[in-house]
Amino acid sequence: MMQLEDFLENYSNVGMNPYIVLNDNAPLLMETTEKDVQILNIKNKLVEKYLKGFKLQENTFKDYTGYLILLAKGSHSSIQTCFLTSKSGFEQNVRNVIVVEEDANLDIFTGCLSNDHVKSNTHNAITDLFVGKNATLTFNMIHSWGKTSKVFPKTVVHVEEGGTFTSNYVVWDKVEEIRSNPKITLDRGAKAVIQSLICSHSGSKLDIGGKISLLGSGSSGEILSNVVSQGGKYKSMSEIVGKGENSRGHIECDAVLLSKSGSVEVVPVLKAKNSTVQMSHEASIGKISKEEIEYLQSKGLDEKKAQDLIVKGFVNNSVKKMPESVIEKIEEMLSHGSMF
Repeated sequence: MMQLEDFLENYSNVGMNPYIVLNDNAPLLMETTEKDVQILNIKNKLVEKYLKGFKLQENTFKDYTGYLILLAKGSHSSIQTCFLTSKSGFEQNVRNVIVVEEDANLDIFTGCLSNDHVKSNTHNAITDLFVGKNATLTFNMIHSWGKTSKVFPKTVVHVEEGGTFTSNYVVWDKVEEIRSNPKITLDRGAKAVIQSLICSHSGSKLDIGGKISLLGSGSSGEILSNVVSQGGKYKSMSEIVGKGENSRGHIECDAVLLSKSGSVEVVPVLKAKNSTVQMSHEASIGKISKEEIEYLQSKGLDEKKAQDLIVKGFVNNSVKKMPESVIEKIEEMLSHGSMF
């Protein structure tokens, strides 16, 4: 098994300095019980006390790791986390809960990775996120799992009155399979945005979407998907249900196809259950035009470099609303030369 010290040394190139590291199914190594923020091993006896009264998903894991992050009312914090698998064929089970209390603001930056020698590993996760009244939670996730990894998160988010939840989800390295479809409920005046930037590689099977339920009046939700398909299968089942008066929902997907072997399936679902609801969707799926390539070739670029430049422009436009920390990481990936 890889030791934590080796991980911190060998993976410094990924641009993270993890604060919370969950290695395989080992327990959280360091807990924090400060006044403003508490970070506890999910099996700590205090967790049950803190979560009394919260509606949680059932924990079906027997062997698992995980954490509770609790940010106190009116507090502000930024936390980095990392999920690591270090053994081939290993099944990591993670049970996480994040609670952001009233008027608090939490920024989470999460990286997921496995060592180069690790093959056929699986990452399962059950995550509950609670955003309090007028609170803000920004959840940034960048995947760096192995080419044969399988990833199956189950995420449920509840946002109270006036709260804001933003998910920035980036998958650029090749992975065998991902199924990620978070479910979000919004109270009065609450907001949620799910943004994703996905690269689908040959042999990959990606099912990445989400559901937002606009329960409260004046609530709003967006699901924004950006896809570069180099092969494999990508599917996005995105759903917004409008119940609250004057609630607003929008679904958008932009995809560029670079290979004949790739497939992109986009299924937007809008359900209006109130006459005052405003909902919309738009999608654009297609290959890079021959004219664009030829124009750049006329400027001295070969076909490969012309394609890379066009894709970089697509990516930069896709992430312009994401936090600087996420944009910097993506720019680092793009700076290595060829996109693929």
